[in-house]
Amino acid sequence: MEGFYALYYTGVAGFGHAVLVMRQGIISGADATGGVYDGTYSTVDDTTEAAVKLTVPAGATLVTGQTLSEPLTQNISATLNSSFADGHPVAIRTPMGPVNVIFKKLRNLT
Repeated sequence: MEGFYALYYTGVAGFGHAVLVMRQGIISGADATGGVYDGTYSTVDDTTEAAVKLTVPAGATLVTGQTLSEPLTQNISATLNSSFADGHPVAIRTPMGPVNVIFKKLRNLT
């Protein structure tokens, strides 16, 4: 589970990409529009529960279609199965609309 992950995501208005580090229950990352991801995760059996706070700067356009006149912080929760990084899209509901995310593990932490 621990490692560096690339995220490729799409919504009704476009696409984006980000990188996350998952380590010891902590999620930390950033995306190409200046979005910052801070959160936690826990794994029980084959399921991972993730809770992330996404902070996006003013002027960014979200893949869900909104162009931000002010900075935005939203909380996003997701339940991921053990094969979440297998290249298949994972549907995630965000407060601003649905997003499909493909997770790719880039490397383990050493």
